[in-house]
Amino acid sequence: MSLEGKISRDLLINIADTLDSYRVRVLIDAKEEILDSGIYNEEQYYIILFKMVEDEMKKYSLYQYLNQIESGDLKLLKEFSKLHSLELVKTLSLLELLHNEKLVKVEYIFDNAIDETNESEEKIFKDIAIQSNKISPSEIKSIYEPVKVIFDSKICSGCGLCVGICPVNCIELNNGCGRIDDDKCIRCGLCYYFCPRTYLPVNILNMVQEHTSQIPPPSKVGFFSEAYSARTKIKEISDLCQDGGISSTCLYYLFDQSEIDYALGASMSENPWRPEPLLMKSKRDVLLTTGTKYVNNPNLSLMNKINGNTQRLAIVGVPCMMQALLKSEIYDLHIPSQNSVVYRIGIFCMESFSYESFLKICELLKVNVEDVKKADINKGKFFIYTKDEEEFNIPIKDITHLAREDCEVCYDLTSESADISIGSIGSPSGWNTVLIRTQKGKILYEALLKNDLIESKSLDTVKPGLPLLEKVAASKKKKCSTHIAKKKTEHIRTPSY
Repeated sequence: MSLEGKISRDLLINIADTLDSYRVRVLIDAKEEILDSGIYNEEQYYIILFKMVEDEMKKYSLYQYLNQIESGDLKLLKEFSKLHSLELVKTLSLLELLHNEKLVKVEYIFDNAIDETNESEEKIFKDIAIQSNKISPSEIKSIYEPVKVIFDSKICSGCGLCVGICPVNCIELNNGCGRIDDDKCIRCGLCYYFCPRTYLPVNILNMVQEHTSQIPPPSKVGFFSEAYSARTKIKEISDLCQDGGISSTCLYYLFDQSEIDYALGASMSENPWRPEPLLMKSKRDVLLTTGTKYVNNPNLSLMNKINGNTQRLAIVGVPCMMQALLKSEIYDLHIPSQNSVVYRIGIFCMESFSYESFLKICELLKVNVEDVKKADINKGKFFIYTKDEEEFNIPIKDITHLAREDCEVCYDLTSESADISIGSIGSPSGWNTVLIRTQKGKILYEALLKNDLIESKSLDTVKPGLPLLEKVAASKKKKCSTHIAKKKTEHIRTPSY
């Protein structure tokens, strides 16, 4: 029987491009090494492979569609989405891949509008300008290389996701510095694909968070539906916590109600004030993670420890970790540990330090690190409290040079990609500022209230409130833009946001 008329030329081209895809070929060729490493079993390997093939076919289908026209726009993307029964956000995510792979050029067009409430300009999305480069994908060098390029460029967030999803366990991340075992690396590019510092489709992340088919305008603190100031009522948490103890209370409740099997967070290692990732298995373990650690800690590096298909995982982490998790959700390859994440609990973060830098701060304050009970940042100063109840502080401006250079390219203060974001800025001492970002986050917060685990006030009713939070968040975004612009003038690699 003739297949003519049943298989189109475009479909054959699509299949050929997909099978020639560098990422697909490497995964097929390295099957033995992947299975020998024991990270993924054979069933999981094939699930990941076929999901990658499926997404590559969709991507190249969009590329062929764009090749048929001189230039494209949002209307064209909507037509493609309808034709292929895809949500617009999925089509936009494929477009971002094509853009970063240099197969198309993409420009987001915004109009400036005046926000009369605060007399400032606001960018309103208008359209997308798309131009296909109309070349064969095989003619372009693959961008999917090991994240050594990110380590070497001093733009690694230190989130640990590359370690947590590597199929051959060849990446190490220690004290904010990464290393790849070249002898074990199979060059699959999965680390590059999911890294939040290679390319991060911020517009799409914002669409997912706002649960909208429209591209939202830029925001100082990201989308949120409700904002509160809160503190825990659980005494064993309040005795140990940094401020209001809300992130610990979230985990405590989720374990207590058997809504999660595991949680990822940071505990202290044997070295004083040097954190390490902790896979929590009970609400008792939560108490080991209370308090803020200002030293970089790759929480997501432990994700490969839970590659079963049934575990439910909550993750507490800083903004870069929340970005990595939401990017993983958007570019889902059915990696077991990533699909196990049921709650993203984000904490505020301006920047982090290496362990050596934290020791240097202690040295400047003439404090023995073994005597430190608590560290805090407040009112422009870095505070250290000792076990003898002594207080020491130093202006942040005097230790900024000690912060990780890699953190300079992060724009996010408030964990904009989380389900629920928690920090201290904007709330009184001993309280947390809480931003509800998704329906999951809302349900979780309401459960804490219903079970009388927290005290809560609207953030509008406390001082300094949201205005201070927005001011500090805007300052971080501005500093990020300045650092990225400087790196570009020096021809140093920067993240693609």
